[in-house]
Parts: sequence; structure tokens; C-alpha cells
Amino acid sequence: MKKQQLDHWLQASKSTDCGPPKVFVVSCADLAHYSLAVEYKHQLEPILMKDQLLYFSSLEQVKSELKKLGLSSAYLRLHNAYDEFGHDDYAVTFQDIELHLAS
Repeated sequence: MKKQQLDHWLQASKSTDCGPPKVFVVSCADLAHYSLAVEYKHQLEPILMKDQLLYFSSLEQVKSELKKLGLSSAYLRLHNAYDEFGHDDYAVTFQDIELHLAS
């Protein structure tokens, strides 16, 4: 999903009764890079700008960008890259942590 589409979705959610989309900040356990995704039809769609994945180098940069978009919360989806022992088919290999953006 392009960032412009997300902007329109957020503006529409303010003028209608529907809530804002569920936005995720996606990262791996040891990386200092963060990307954005939005939940759409129970799937995560990455946020693109000019057909490139939108990356941030710190969590504070992400929070600043999300505040500019008018969001008060998002979810940090943290993947575990070091799960060497594997899981059964139903195990979850990530953890979602709610981020409160309002200061």
C-alpha cells in the first residue's frame, strides 16, 4: 500500500464512524531498521513510498512519523530471527507490543 493511500484512509476514518487502520511497526529482534505496515483484510500490507519500502533507522523516527499522520497508537511487531529449533505449524514467531504515541 502506498503511503498516500494510507494518508487518505486516515483522513477518511476521521470524517466517518469507522476507526483508524491498525498500523504496525515491523522489525527483527536485532535490527535497527523499522518498516511500516497496515492490516488490510487480515493481512499486513507494507507501506511504500515511490515503490520503495519505507524504512526508519530508529523507533523515535517512526513514532514521529506516526504522530504526523495523526495516530495515537500503533503496534510494534517484533520478529525473532534466532529461533533455531523451529516451531510446529501453529506457533507464532513474532510478538506484538502496543506503542502509545500521544505524549
